[in-house]
Amino acid sequence: MIRFSRLMWWHLTVPVAMAILLTPAALPAFPQPSLSIGSGNTTGSYYVFSSAIAKIFNRRSAEYGVRLTTVSSQGAVANVESVLEGKTAFGIAQADVLRDAAKGTGRWAGKSQPGLRAVLGLPVEAVTVVAAVDAGISRMSDLRGKRVNIGAEGSFDHDYAVRLLRLSGLHPSDVIISAHPAALASELLQSNHIDAYIYTVAHPNLAVMEASTGRRKVLLVPLDTPLIAQVTAENPLLLPAVVPTNFYPGLERAGVVPTIGIRSILFTRSDMAEETVYRLVREVMTSFDLFRRQHPVLQVLSSREAADAAVIPLHPGADRFFRQAGIVP
Repeated sequence: MIRFSRLMWWHLTVPVAMAILLTPAALPAFPQPSLSIGSGNTTGSYYVFSSAIAKIFNRRSAEYGVRLTTVSSQGAVANVESVLEGKTAFGIAQADVLRDAAKGTGRWAGKSQPGLRAVLGLPVEAVTVVAAVDAGISRMSDLRGKRVNIGAEGSFDHDYAVRLLRLSGLHPSDVIISAHPAALASELLQSNHIDAYIYTVAHPNLAVMEASTGRRKVLLVPLDTPLIAQVTAENPLLLPAVVPTNFYPGLERAGVVPTIGIRSILFTRSDMAEETVYRLVREVMTSFDLFRRQHPVLQVLSSREAADAAVIPLHPGADRFFRQAGIVP
């Protein structure tokens, strides 16, 4: 079971770390060309991951003659399309999204994309259901008849929320669905425009923190054990996970929240220059402690997990580094 580690120094470290990574800064013009990383909305995990990777790599950008930049996006599905179209050099997506694209299933039914390559394994994201206490929601079945935001159409959040509702015995027509971007969900919840939202994200997360500190009291809804067992048995890429509520002291209900997790992966195309990918992986892995200190959400990642992205083939540049470092045989 994946457990997101307890951070006793939450009140000081998390706001500071989030502010550093997520606050836009005025940057001078750089002479080096840039390669972009498709991330996600600015309150989500992917923006954090991408910003940390770029920060570590860019310490040697003058030497390498190229910089990495973070680009916000609608999330995993949009990132796959953007990388395939050559609009971004790298992207971040959940493991099962990349599997579907590579095999030509799901959204890519009949259109397999064999040119995708993994670069780095990243932390597990948790399916997170945030609900208003006054809406009387304590389990998934209580969402019936409620106003639920499931993320923008075309996003992983949207697709998986629909699947999760069905697996919980609910048809999408049983709930009042809104499809706003996940970055807006906490504001919508606090302004009483929705009763709950479903968000797949790593923790701690800025949006969930925002929801938990507002005037309208909220809680995290646990998934039932039989549902977790069913889903993880059917899809080996999904893992049992828990979200400790100590990340969010403003929540109404304390204790760990059982849920489902999915690993995220930094990826690129097979034609990306081997030396560029090698340097990216080398910079992150040889400064791994510094990389993990960029944000609390990264502290759960191990070097072995960073090399574990076998749902699609490793890019030759990544494979070369991990073999040289003895992380993979």
